[in-house]
Amino acid sequence: MRLNNYTPWISKIDWNKQYSTRTRILFHLLMWTLLSILYFNGYNRYDKQLGWLFVIKDLTCIMIIFYAASYYVLPRLLFKGKVVLTLIAGVLSYLLYGSLTYLLCVILNANFEQSPRLHNYVVVVLDHKITGIFTWWAVSFYLLDFLYLVTPPLALKLIKLITDQSNKRIILERDNLNLEINFLKAQINPHFLFNTLNNIYRMVNKQDPKTGPMVLHFADLMRYTLYESNVDRILLSREVEFINDYLELERIRYGKDVSIKTHFKEDFGRMMVVPLILFPFIENAFKHGIDATIESSWIEILLEVKENILHFEVNNSVGNGYPTEEFGGVGVANVKKRLNIHYANKFKLTNRAEDGVYSVNLQLVLN
Repeated sequence: MRLNNYTPWISKIDWNKQYSTRTRILFHLLMWTLLSILYFNGYNRYDKQLGWLFVIKDLTCIMIIFYAASYYVLPRLLFKGKVVLTLIAGVLSYLLYGSLTYLLCVILNANFEQSPRLHNYVVVVLDHKITGIFTWWAVSFYLLDFLYLVTPPLALKLIKLITDQSNKRIILERDNLNLEINFLKAQINPHFLFNTLNNIYRMVNKQDPKTGPMVLHFADLMRYTLYESNVDRILLSREVEFINDYLELERIRYGKDVSIKTHFKEDFGRMMVVPLILFPFIENAFKHGIDATIESSWIEILLEVKENILHFEVNNSVGNGYPTEEFGGVGVANVKKRLNIHYANKFKLTNRAEDGVYSVNLQLVLN
């Protein structure tokens, strides 16, 4: 079975809850037990009777270093960018290891009979005295052993801390992104509703008989914008239905004064799209194109999907000399931000105005 099949199950696991205090203690006990066995097997080659003393020495030293690094050096020094203090902590850790090793050799030399191999080790340590840990000789004698002992437990802790930091950053970025998306969507819906309510208000004042059908269309639009669009992705066919409802509402409002033509592919299959990602461009065409044109107005919309790429184009009439910088506003500015959020590097948006025609062209790679 592919890993993707496990992804929803894995993503629902609360790892902080699973890694409880009891689990943490058991994991630490297991780690120290395994390291004790590893250390004992190593020192058993020197002396089968006294090897356990070195195990106790190393465990004591590594435990002090591990917990000091885990709860202070790594999170409060290294991850805070205090490199010099982190290096000092490393030197102090090495000094602790060397000092305990020298002290144990003094005790062994004075109180215990050692095997020939262990005796040679003790003699070498005592001959170089405690200051020998900072000589070039100590690089191969002390330092390599020190790194061999501290690397496994600290590597595990470092990986966990890095993973935790990465997860916190991802969660923060996700939360910030969700806040921005929700903010942009909150701006789109009231903006659209406000404009439509203004249109209905004008028709009511004129006692236009088309007000009733317009209210029904408006109710359908409200249902979509307030309830159905509160998802990350929606069927493209449903988004097109919403656009058609909106255009029908505008046809009722303008009547024969405005020519509204659409060229939509009938079957979009199971293609998904971000809700309300196309609508602001159409609304913008009516607001800054149709409403601003004195003579007969028109709008033409093309929407089709070819090889997983959505092609969307809106053309509308504008008054001659109408400043192109007037096009846009809250709706289009927001949809540009949403495109960058949801379709980063997967869309191309262009616009132009010439010869009394304003055009917007969007090419969008559907996920």
